Amino acid sequence: MSWKRETVRFRHFHVSYPEEHIVQVTINRPEKLNCIDKTTSREIAEVWEQLDRDESLWVGIITGVGRAFCTGADLHEWNDMNRAGVVNDMGAPGLAGLPRRSGKKPIIAAVNGICMGGGFEMVTNCDVVLAASSAVFSLPEVKRGIVPVAGCLPRLARTLGLQRTMDLVLTGRSVDAKTLYEWGLVTRVVDGDGDTVGRAAVGVAQEMCRNSPDALIVGRVGVRMAWEEGSVETAVTALEREWYPRLVQGANFGEGIRAFVEKRGPKWLDSKL
Repeated sequence: MSWKRETVRFRHFHVSYPEEHIVQVTINRPEKLNCIDKTTSREIAEVWEQLDRDESLWVGIITGVGRAFCTGADLHEWNDMNRAGVVNDMGAPGLAGLPRRSGKKPIIAAVNGICMGGGFEMVTNCDVVLAASSAVFSLPEVKRGIVPVAGCLPRLARTLGLQRTMDLVLTGRSVDAKTLYEWGLVTRVVDGDGDTVGRAAVGVAQEMCRNSPDALIVGRVGVRMAWEEGSVETAVTALEREWYPRLVQGANFGEGIRAFVEKRGPKWLDSKL
């Protein structure tokens, strides 16, 4: 059966399947610098839920159209909500289902341009971050009397350190992709435009998909537990006791070892984890 699927178009984004086992969300509201309203946020969040449910999908990608990746929430909508006395919800999983997403499968951010506010919060919790060399990042909330409370502050502090995070949050200044690569948030800087970084993200996703889908899930869990748990040994114990037995019981565990012994490429099955 062919893996190819039709692109699904929503009002402010579209969902495509660039290669086998890969789903890509492309935010498409360039006239508003790809800011995300509440309806769009819920719709994108459902894509990630589908990623985790669909055994044939192993990796997700998010990127944008135009000169922005995402500039966060739609502040015109926020203003209307404020006037109506409605406080915007900052609960999990957050904007576009990403800032506080736990999830099961990896998501790659392909940052094609301006990445601000909630867009930065989304990227902070992605598993791999590729950025065009021209991309710029900022948390300008402080300039608008807001604080980025949707999930990025403790995560950035763990990734960048206290003082670098304070620098970004308390000044609201912009930094380039090279700086965040040196600080440890950006995985790879890609020379070229948004299409180039998008293709690079698909390449990384394909590299992941050459591996066992069970191992992708369990390896991701192990890394994230190490990042989020207060105790390293607690994370190691949980991975060994809760996830390793499930990995061993899956068909892909034996297949990977047999393929090595038989000197052939493994034939992975969709994960049942």
